[in-house]
Amino acid sequence: MSVEVTRGHGASEAQAAVEMSDKGFTAAAKDYVPGKTEPNRHDYDICLHILEGEFRLGLTEENVVHSYGPGDRLLVPAGTLHFEDHGELRMVVGRRRPVEEQVAANTAKGA
Repeated sequence: MSVEVTRGHGASEAQAAVEMSDKGFTAAAKDYVPGKTEPNRHDYDICLHILEGEFRLGLTEENVVHSYGPGDRLLVPAGTLHFEDHGELRMVVGRRRPVEEQVAANTAKGA
């Protein structure tokens, strides 16, 4: 699993939320106080669009840390072992179930 990164995307808060929604994400802008998480995984895909501040994403299995700033967008696939480290931060955060789960749910509904 690899993280997809787009540097300097330049979308506004509203544009980023709409673009994420168009790709199946539930998205909202959020403000964060400084913090760091322990290594963890999510059972959903995460899309992050940095609006203000610096965001560091540590990819635990690769033993690397990358820094991102305003205009950068990240897509972190479900199951990616990672940690987050940041100062004050504002970003649009999107979550969606992995595509395989969406297909299974639609099939079960008869869609």
